[in-house]
Amino acid sequence: MKRTGYYIQYVLLRILQSVMTGLPPKAAIKLGAVLGSVGYYLGLRRKVASNNLKSSFPFKGEDELRLIASGLYRNLGMNLAELLRFGNDNPEDVRARVRLEGSEHLDQALRSGKGAILVSAHYGNWELYAAALACHGYPFSVVVYPQHNKYVDQMLNGLRRSKGIEVIYKKNAAREVLLSLRRNRFVTMLADQDAGPDGVFLDFMGRKASVTKGPAVFAIKTGAPIITGAIVRTGGGMHQGFADPPLYAAANPDKEAEIARLTKAFTSKLEEYVNNKPDHWYWVHKRWKTQQC
Repeated sequence: MKRTGYYIQYVLLRILQSVMTGLPPKAAIKLGAVLGSVGYYLGLRRKVASNNLKSSFPFKGEDELRLIASGLYRNLGMNLAELLRFGNDNPEDVRARVRLEGSEHLDQALRSGKGAILVSAHYGNWELYAAALACHGYPFSVVVYPQHNKYVDQMLNGLRRSKGIEVIYKKNAAREVLLSLRRNRFVTMLADQDAGPDGVFLDFMGRKASVTKGPAVFAIKTGAPIITGAIVRTGGGMHQGFADPPLYAAANPDKEAEIARLTKAFTSKLEEYVNNKPDHWYWVHKRWKTQQC
C-alpha cells in the first residue's frame, strides 16, 4: 500500500514538472510562490516554523513573524518550481540567473589540489546554488539523504545530475567524500540540521543546537579547506551566490578542540545568513530537537 502511495506522489510530481516546464520561467516561479502560499495556509508544518521563529526572535512581533513564515513558504514553492525546471535550463541560463560573489575563494581551493568542503544550509534555493557552481565550471559533489520515496529520490537525483552534480548518499559518505576531495572536487554538506547526540553543541539563533562534526573531521583529515556559502533571491528570478573565505584546519591540532573551533566558525557564518534573510531558511525543521545532556 505504501508503495502505491509513493508512486502516486511521484506521478503527481511529474505532472507538476510538466506544468512548470511548459510555462515561461517567471510564470513558473509565480506559480511556485502560489503553491507555497497554499501550503502555508493549509498549515503544513506551520506550527513547527512558528515555534522556531518565536524562540529565535523573541523581540519580533506576531505580524512580523507571520510575514517571515509566509515568505519562507513562498520561497519553498519557488525553489520547487526552479528545481523542476532544471531540465529546461542549459548552463548558460543558470549562469545568467545566478551571479557568484567570492569565486576567487573557490579558485584558490582548486589551485591547492585538495578540493574543498563547501558548507551550506537549507537556505534560499540550495539546489540551484549547487547547480550554479557546477554550471560555472566547478567540479561538484553533494552529500544527500535518500528520500523515503525511491521514485522521487531517483527523479531528484536525475535533476541534480543533469546539471553536472555528482550525488553522494549519506550512508556511504565517508569513503566517497574522501575520494571526491582527492579528485580535487568541491563537496557540499548542508550543516544546518539536527545532528543528534553525537554533534557539537553550539549556540545557533540563541539556543544550543547539535551541529554535525563532518566538515571539520574531513578538513582535519585531508587538509582541504572549509568554505561556507549560500544563495539569496534578488528579485525577478535572479539570485546572488556567495562563497566565503576558506577556513583551514591547524597543523597537528588537538582534534576535539579543532573540531569545535571549525564547527563554531562555519555555524556562526550560517547564523549570519539566517539573520540577514530569515525568510530564506528552513524553519519547518525541528532544528533544536536534540538537547544537550
